[in-house]
Amino acid sequence: MLQTESPYFQPTPLPPAPFAAVVGLLPGDPDYTCAAGNEFNGCDQSWSVVMTGSANCHTDIAHSPGWFSTYAQTCIDLQLCQKALMLLKDNLANVRFQNLVTIGAKFMAVMDGKGIPAIDNLNVDTHPSWSQVSVLDVGSNGTTRFDEAIWIDPAIWDMDEPKFTCSLPCNVKLPPWKGATSTVQYPLITVSQGTWTSTITQAPLTITEWVLEPVTITRDAAAVNKNKRNAGVEIWPVPATTPFWPAILYRGDDGQISTTSATSTFPKPAATPLSGSWPKKAVRAVWGWPEDPLVDKYDFYNFNCVPKLWFGGIIGDPGGDDFYNNENTAELRTICPEETFISSTSPKPTPTKISDPRLNTKKCFKGEQTENVRMRNATTRFCDDIAHRDLIAGFEYEKEYKFEYNSGIGFVGITVSLEIKPKCSFNYSKSLCQRYLSVPTDSCDCNGVNGKHGGTVENNCYKWKVDPNRRWC
Repeated sequence: MLQTESPYFQPTPLPPAPFAAVVGLLPGDPDYTCAAGNEFNGCDQSWSVVMTGSANCHTDIAHSPGWFSTYAQTCIDLQLCQKALMLLKDNLANVRFQNLVTIGAKFMAVMDGKGIPAIDNLNVDTHPSWSQVSVLDVGSNGTTRFDEAIWIDPAIWDMDEPKFTCSLPCNVKLPPWKGATSTVQYPLITVSQGTWTSTITQAPLTITEWVLEPVTITRDAAAVNKNKRNAGVEIWPVPATTPFWPAILYRGDDGQISTTSATSTFPKPAATPLSGSWPKKAVRAVWGWPEDPLVDKYDFYNFNCVPKLWFGGIIGDPGGDDFYNNENTAELRTICPEETFISSTSPKPTPTKISDPRLNTKKCFKGEQTENVRMRNATTRFCDDIAHRDLIAGFEYEKEYKFEYNSGIGFVGITVSLEIKPKCSFNYSKSLCQRYLSVPTDSCDCNGVNGKHGGTVENNCYKWKVDPNRRWC
């Protein structure tokens, strides 16, 4: 948990007064070089938080109000007490703020030269007008993903001394090694159909592309070199063992085409290949940022996701093109989920966007009003209704929930809807669904428990709506 406040007396005098004599005494201190017109330099008021070059920091609650400007509070609801509260610069992997709340500043934070406007994340429109970002990932590109592996570019094998840069902790997928060749004997397979039995003999497999074991480098493993220049560790690649044998096709006694594969454990790769060689030098992992050189996820062969049709061979008389174009061959085409399937001969799928709560905007309605408990009831039922639907790009769902009108005739119908924008998806969470829908309920009408008019909340991926209306039939 983190809570900080700016000095109440500023900007009279301007920082760094009255402490100018101590500026720069500690490494990483702001230098207060104040260019005219720069709203991100922190020269009007002190920074409430400065985080630079950090990694593996997780803050569950961060409350950074700027309550005063020269002891006056008239600036709060206009976000004019100061320009910016937090300075986030050159941070590395696994840095996250959850439930970041700020008051009184124009920008909640400045992250690598980009401001996060408080007005765009305003959570209430009554005093004290406070802004909130539920999850703020502070990696250099704002998209830090915890525990995500980085995929190293195969170009490292062309280096005189193969190396890459990563930010601890490093979860690494090394690229396959293609400098060695070996063969593996395919086991005999017995297939049967009724009284018919046959033993399949398959030609040996020739392996020319060696998938390597993933590597995890922790801070403890690297501690011994932490004070050395270009600190890092050496990694000797270890060949991985495939979890399955390649499949084969055969024609049974009834003339139908079937698929099968060996069920025994694939042999562990030999210490020395029959021809060629293993890398003669270790791969060096160096700590730093940016992480480089990298390729996209699943850009190269990986045992957890087979990127192409993998046949060990053809057994029996094919008897025409139907041997390949039958329904059984589809079962051999991929081991990985469809959304992560990448083929060397097919276009790569467009990456799914990640919703950015910093882009949340709301619109408040001024029509029919109703009680808070009914709004909560309707939105909870809506979240239950979408729980088992395919919440992918293009999804649109709207439903009206009816409640008796408190006086007179008719009833109140509360319409709740969700629209998922192109290239996006919603990883279902009931609490997150309710949180989104609580914004039009709570942030649009803040004067009391009831009198809720509803509205919309929208960002780069979603548009949510809660709209109460009076109905007569």
